[in-house]
Amino acid sequence: MKFKNLNLGISLSTKQLNYVSQWRTQRQFLCFFLGVVFVLIAANFALAIQPDNIVFPSGAEVVNVKQAPYFAKGDGRTDDTAAIQAAISANRTKQIYFPNGTYLISNSIRCTETSGSNSKRYFLQGQSQGGTILKLKNSAAGFSGSKASPKAVLDCAIGSGATAFRNAIRNLTIDTGRGNTKAVGLRFQANNYGSVEAVTIRSSDANKVGNTGLLLMGGPLLVKTVSIDGFDIGLSYSGALYSATVDGLNLSNQKVYGLYNKRQVLSIHNLVSTNSVTAVKNDSEGYPAYGLLTIVGATLNGGATNKPAIDNTRDGGLYVRNLTTSGYQYAIANKVGGVLTHRVTPVNEFVSHSVRSLFSSPQVSLGLPIEETPNATWDPPEDWAKVDGTAAEDDTAAIQAAIDSGKTTVYFPNDNYEVSGTIEVRGNVRRILGIGGAKITTSNGFDNIDAPVFRIVAGTSPVVTIEGFESELDSSFGFEHASSRTLVLKNLGMGGYRNLVSGNKLFIENVAGWRWYFKNQQVWARQLNSEASSESGLINIENDGANVWILGLKTERDVPVITTKNGGRTELLGGFLYGNRGIPDGTVGFLNQESSQSLVFAGYNSSYKPYVREIRSGVSKDLSLAGLYPIKYGKMVPLFTGYAASQSQQAAGGSSASTPSASTNPMGITQQDCPLNTTLQVLSSGYVCLNSGAD
Repeated sequence: MKFKNLNLGISLSTKQLNYVSQWRTQRQFLCFFLGVVFVLIAANFALAIQPDNIVFPSGAEVVNVKQAPYFAKGDGRTDDTAAIQAAISANRTKQIYFPNGTYLISNSIRCTETSGSNSKRYFLQGQSQGGTILKLKNSAAGFSGSKASPKAVLDCAIGSGATAFRNAIRNLTIDTGRGNTKAVGLRFQANNYGSVEAVTIRSSDANKVGNTGLLLMGGPLLVKTVSIDGFDIGLSYSGALYSATVDGLNLSNQKVYGLYNKRQVLSIHNLVSTNSVTAVKNDSEGYPAYGLLTIVGATLNGGATNKPAIDNTRDGGLYVRNLTTSGYQYAIANKVGGVLTHRVTPVNEFVSHSVRSLFSSPQVSLGLPIEETPNATWDPPEDWAKVDGTAAEDDTAAIQAAIDSGKTTVYFPNDNYEVSGTIEVRGNVRRILGIGGAKITTSNGFDNIDAPVFRIVAGTSPVVTIEGFESELDSSFGFEHASSRTLVLKNLGMGGYRNLVSGNKLFIENVAGWRWYFKNQQVWARQLNSEASSESGLINIENDGANVWILGLKTERDVPVITTKNGGRTELLGGFLYGNRGIPDGTVGFLNQESSQSLVFAGYNSSYKPYVREIRSGVSKDLSLAGLYPIKYGKMVPLFTGYAASQSQQAAGGSSASTPSASTNPMGITQQDCPLNTTLQVLSSGYVCLNSGAD
């Protein structure tokens, strides 16, 4: 018997029809399967990009600006200036919360008490970056006219001195409205640790007018995941004796510069700019008042055919890696010692000054792999367990009980919590969160031993995040990593860390503390402030066989900064060594014992003697002060390398090749990618520049 397909005019036998039926069934199943996969992927994608929605449980004791006694409206029509100012001035150290809404502003909002005498520990938290909007009235009084006296919409840099500890602005938008030519979106200062995170700053003027989007002061501090649209300058950082770290900055529609740095130590990762002006200007005040700018991973688009994307033509220190540009005359214009040089896109690695080494070393950085800090899950309020700091004098048992409650988030309202024994992080908990100025202190003899406050052990979540505390621990450690689980430490004034399990991962972000023992693991740190002193008998950082990548490090006092041993690899991108006291001769800044390191750093005031010591094959060499470059009050090294070529190949993930080829040299690397007096050696996924120095 034959069957006829009327649509196609093809006759099919019964056997053929069975084949067709089977094929159709298989096809339907395949379509169904692919559909399910697509839905799951789409759902996960939607989850990944969904807007933030920060909601606290009622027991968190946050100050909601829409509630009594402040009653801000957030309706886009009512002037909320007085209500917001009252909430901020009366609630230093507390979490000040802005639910979604548009809060109309007519004057500067200042992060200070009513007396104006205190400008530290202010925590401003929006419900979401896109939904919480502080909007300046159009053509507001004092914000238009001559640009000689710029005025901030949100001013969190009140007073003088390096005491603006812990200030934080997170998850909101600042809109400077229309016609406000003098407006600064946010003027921000923090010291030791503090952050601007998940913030948009924009001019909604048709011509994008405004003075500056984000004006930084003081430091060290962290800027993370920030977008700035419009203004003469997007981000501006001037002065000296401070440092800042930026990870994730999107600049657009600036009129003079996208980013302007003058004399400061500024370290940047993940920079995107869409502009018709120079994206980055690294400025100085003449000899030797230079800054040190580090940029790792940048895409600078738009441009102008007569301008460079990065302008470093005033003798400043500059280190750049993984840069692409479009539309600009040059990717980099660099002028040091009267010699002007240019680089075109793409730029794998660039150093403004000659690279320094003690032994024969590749003249490029280690190039360690970079991983992003895992984002903490913001659980719904019903999944939070509260630690009540008023229930008992000793809070150890209450903290452990909250962790063992089965909830995924454990939170500490603004209070002081005393701990007299080690707390195990186990079970379902994946986030431990201090709110506002939450503080942990050790007591009852626990402060005199080196046991940990938190011991991270096995649990259901592969990642544990601890954030939002300051502490007084004395001899106690903050953290003992006794699990293969990944640990994230962020927004903390709490140090003391040691690792007991090989192969795990640690992420540090916006943390002040010392005694960091990294061992046989992978570490990524962004904005780390470590200040151990000789009289304490403590250390700053020890890398014992680990891979340690640091973007933005600040230290002071008189203890070695980093010791690397047992084959460890340390990459420091942007270190600021502030000498606030004399450092005895023979105190080494960076000690490399038969291991590997690459360093970008500046030292102000008192100097380490030597800054760098390297021991290779039993031979010890020191980097003398004469081998460093001058800056006002100190020295800088835009790049020091201290490792064998084999380590570079290991870091790059390939073996060396004597000549470039299509497969090993996809970006057209040439000798110009290397400093003078070095030889290009191309690898399968990178390159090294070998100097001719003898051991």
